[in-house]
Parts: sequence; structure tokens; C-alpha cells
Amino acid sequence: MAELTRSLRAGWIRLIVDWRRIEPARGAYDEAQLALLDARVRELRSAGLRIVLTTCYLPEWASDQRFWSDPPPSLAPGYRPFYPIRADALADYRRFGAMLAGRYGPRIHALECWNEPNLWVYLYPQRVPGDKSFGARTYLRMLKAFTRGVRSADKRVRVLAGATAPLGTNDKLRTSPQAFARFLKRARAGRWFDGYSHHPYTPGGSVFAAPGKPPNDPRTTVTLYNLKTLLRLFPGKPFYLTEYGYNTRTSLDFGGFRVSERLQARYLRQAYARAGKHKQVKALFWYLVQDVRPAGGPANRGVYTGLRRLDGSRKPAWYAYRNLR
Repeated sequence: MAELTRSLRAGWIRLIVDWRRIEPARGAYDEAQLALLDARVRELRSAGLRIVLTTCYLPEWASDQRFWSDPPPSLAPGYRPFYPIRADALADYRRFGAMLAGRYGPRIHALECWNEPNLWVYLYPQRVPGDKSFGARTYLRMLKAFTRGVRSADKRVRVLAGATAPLGTNDKLRTSPQAFARFLKRARAGRWFDGYSHHPYTPGGSVFAAPGKPPNDPRTTVTLYNLKTLLRLFPGKPFYLTEYGYNTRTSLDFGGFRVSERLQARYLRQAYARAGKHKQVKALFWYLVQDVRPAGGPANRGVYTGLRRLDGSRKPAWYAYRNLR
């Protein structure tokens, strides 16, 4: 913690709140898990960090079993945390939002409704026969329930919507961030959130890597280059870029895209400079502080966007981040 606040001089931090772990059985919150979250929030708050809590991962009991028999390619049938929420579980998600707002409201900056809901890993399917906007429509139902819960407990707590992944192919697996946001705009969803969030990564397979360069297809991708595409849709809303980074080793979870450590540091500086030019953008969150790799798993399943390497040693990007302010 001292590194974040004293050495790196970070001002923000984002924590994932796993709904499966907090409420493994319907109506019964796991007090041990909440105690861990309590301690983490208390520690971060006392360090002076502004906290965004992001809810994610649908519990099995809340999942619509009708979708379990038609999984994404290469996956077996059965429960996964990305299947749509059951209609009768929306009330539970509302109560979950109320619990979080009531418990942490004065100590956090915002609650973020889900993570990358335009991506199959977090919400699947994105499309069904007769409904090309199924993913976004499902998300809007969740957002309404969540926000109602939050506001019933503490109207001062901000709700962030979106948290969209940078790329979408507008099929069963992915919805472009533009299409996702436009659906919310048409549905007049702005009343249900206080700020919008997005993850403007440069996607794997990109011809150009730098933050200021165009993506391969600006019609289906939103990076820092064309962020205005989203800003214009919600001109009265503050924006939070709640994930961003560059891998310095191959990571299949990021499409195998990597840059050198030297370029990572350069692009970090460029990214913060570019984001800072938009008055609507209130924060850009670098993901991660330190590289991670699954215990016993293959190296290419790790995440190497960190400011530190796996062994804890500092990359050039660590110094670049420290010198931003």
C-alpha cells in the first residue's frame, strides 16, 4: 500500500467484487468474504485512495439454466458465471447493490455495474435469434435493478455503467462498444448511471500499438484514439477508463499482443497525456501493478501489463508512472 500512495503516488484503485463469493447461496451473504472486503476497503481508504468497487460474476443460483446447454465454442454444457441472469434474480441483484451501497457508501468513490458486459467471458450470449442487442438489453435490466438498489440505500453513491471491452465483432460472442453504448443511449439509460466506464486497450492483432494510432477497425473498436465516439454519446456524463495497459510478455487472454518494456513505458506516458486532454475523463486506471501468472499454469495465460515483473522487480513503466505527477 505504501508503494501505491507514497512511491507511485496513485490516486485511484479498482476492486472486483465477486458476487458468487459474497452470496454463494441465495439470500445468505458470506460474512467471512465480506470481512475480507471490509478490511481491504478500510486499508485503501485510510491510504487516501479513491475506490471503485466493480460487481461481477453471476452466482449459479441466479443463472438462467435455459442457456447452459448452448455454451460458447470449446466449452462444455453446464453453469458458467457469464450466462444471463434469471428474471426473478434481478431483485437479488438489487438487494446486492443496496447492501454494497449501505455498507461502503461513504468510503468509496463509485460502484461499477459489471465488467466488460459486451464480451462473452462476462455475459453470454451477446445475441440470440430475433434480438441482436440481447447482451446490451440484458445488461440494461441488470443496471436498472442494481442502481435502484444502490439509490435506495444511499443516493450519494455513484453508479458507473459500461465497463466495456475495447473490441466487438457484433456477433454471439462480442458486441462492439459503440453498438453497446448506442443501445443504452436509445433506451435512455442515462438516468440509471452517474458515470460511464470503458477499457480502451489496444486489441491483440492491431497494426498500430501506440495510444494515438487508429485501431484496425474504428467502427467496431474504441481505443484512446477514438474515445470521442463514446464521449459524444453521453456528453453530460463523467468517464472513467477503469482498465488499461500493455503486456510485455505474450498473454493469450489479450490476444497474444505484447510490446517491449521500453515501449510499455513510453505508451503509458502517451496514454495518460492523451486521456488528460478530455475534460470528461476523470481517471485512467493502469492494469496491473504487478504481473500475474496462474499457479502451475502456462506462461501464456498470465497477465503482463504490470509495472512490476513477476519477481517484483520494477519495469521502466514503474518509473514512468511515478513521474506522471
